[in-house]
Amino acid sequence: MNSLSRIRTAALVTIPSLVAVATLACGGSAEHAAAPAGQPAAAPAASGSSASPGSAGTASTAQRIAATRGSTSATSRSVSPASAPAATTAPAAVSQSVPQPASGPTGPAGPAGAQGPAGAPGPQGSQGMASAASQAGPVQQRGGPIIPPESGGTDNPNDGAYPLTYYEHYGVNPFIDADEDPLSTFALDGDTASYEILKQYLRDGYLVDPDAVRVEEYVNSLPQGYPAADTALGLHLDAGPAPFGDEDYILMRVGVSNPAPTDDRDPVSLVFVVDVSGSMEADNRLGLAKEVIYGISEQMIPGDRAAIVTYANQVRVARDFTKGDDARDIASTAKRLRPGGGTYAEAGLTLGYDLASDEMRRERKVRLVLLSDGVANVGNTGPESILRVVDDYAQRNATLTTIGVGITGNYNDVLMEVLANRGNGTYHYLANRDAAARFLEESAAGIFTETARDARIQVEFNPDVVRKYRLIGYENRAVADEDFRDDTLDFGEVGFARDVSALYELRLFDPPAADAADATLATAYLRWLDPQTREPTELSATITGQDVAGELSATDPYFRQAAAAAEFAELLRESFWAQCGDLDAVLNLLDAVESELGENRSYLELRDLVVSADGYFEPYCKN
Repeated sequence: MNSLSRIRTAALVTIPSLVAVATLACGGSAEHAAAPAGQPAAAPAASGSSASPGSAGTASTAQRIAATRGSTSATSRSVSPASAPAATTAPAAVSQSVPQPASGPTGPAGPAGAQGPAGAPGPQGSQGMASAASQAGPVQQRGGPIIPPESGGTDNPNDGAYPLTYYEHYGVNPFIDADEDPLSTFALDGDTASYEILKQYLRDGYLVDPDAVRVEEYVNSLPQGYPAADTALGLHLDAGPAPFGDEDYILMRVGVSNPAPTDDRDPVSLVFVVDVSGSMEADNRLGLAKEVIYGISEQMIPGDRAAIVTYANQVRVARDFTKGDDARDIASTAKRLRPGGGTYAEAGLTLGYDLASDEMRRERKVRLVLLSDGVANVGNTGPESILRVVDDYAQRNATLTTIGVGITGNYNDVLMEVLANRGNGTYHYLANRDAAARFLEESAAGIFTETARDARIQVEFNPDVVRKYRLIGYENRAVADEDFRDDTLDFGEVGFARDVSALYELRLFDPPAADAADATLATAYLRWLDPQTREPTELSATITGQDVAGELSATDPYFRQAAAAAEFAELLRESFWAQCGDLDAVLNLLDAVESELGENRSYLELRDLVVSADGYFEPYCKN
């Protein structure tokens, strides 16, 4: 790829508005027919479930799930054509029935240029652009589960892996000339969903949709190897030869670390907002949601409180606040939840935040946890109308963690990610019990603890030494340079207890300046707000030419692992800057760190994923 060194900048791919992508049609369960126009639909049944809640004196949920590892089997179900629901207002009471219109063939509108269920517009560039067909019935997809088509026919539209999945491509960052723009600014991101979605695709025998790949989430799903921070966050810089592309390039890592975990924390109020619509019946989606509720409730301490809000055609408080020392009550309520009906996501979040508001008036810290497949087909279904609910509460110390489940029938990755982003939380995806067990073991504790808010990075490059630079990933986290120190704006969250990194490719001047070895390459600034006082803290760190490792083998093994993960993601999303590359080079780099990280579970999993993807990946050249 020597031609890359001759390119000064690449045009950033422009993407249609988020508003045009995130509306999704979701078929309800056949046993919950739509009520006549103007009349309320029946509430979902509240009968028992075969799932077992956690109890005192037994193994933790994470241990129980790990003992029964393996993917949950997909369940075939009959699907009715999507109705066109009328917009309704948010509920004023604890429980509210949503009027349903007469059933019709047209689904909610999506972006122009693609056809959704039964002729309705669908998402542009997603896996799930559907068209009507004359036959209906479950389809055995290559290597995957039996999938019931949402809109008729026996084949998934456009040869997609799954019928209705919604992703957004945010472009690929270009190289920037440092003498024209020496500043690079972005909000931090501790999400992990994109990496978990990759696992789901490969598990079912497919290569992931390029639009579903976010490079930073691949990198940040892995350990970073930083020492624990002395303050709320720590800042780290290291660099070495770039393992991919031209040999004269340098790879620089900007790392943010968290303090060492502690059991000493303040009590919080948890609000579980659970999607119990008909689509949650497929693939044991609601079952996985229940497992997460059980596991999180087991991590509660005396003084914690928890409540459960559910939404389908109705929104209701399934369980009002229960003390943390009686987690079995939360598990028992979750066990009785049953799926059925439409998806009134806006009202579910509104009711959840209403409960949160009462707790905040008591000066309690509030954590909302949304468990859903991301669909919305009742009330206001577009992201902006739903996000208005989130924005109002996000500035008042309530965080929103979104946990996605399911994917084979329909899934809205776009909405789940942006909800967490605007809600001052993080976004995760769980494909099966194995993923749920890992989440409970590694990430769930972070829901209770918030170390920093509105964290962002600004890197200032020395244009006398650095010719050009490129930020790898974080395309949808870009921040205007002049806004870096504006503490009134919303930025990013690092995932509470998760270390995160950002990678830059640098091209230095050739020949270098006489004092290049001693000169500063870049200075990084990390700024965040205290979650309680809103007081800002800012750190800085500088890297010079002498700090750059002379050989790749001399860099930290976690640095090399991050580089491999980033190139893996670049290839999967068909980045211009990875063109004509192949996965063998990624495997070679991973093999080179096996002696240092070979016992690390995350390393082994990454390598296995690269090997699996290699069976489907075809090299591409765009130039």
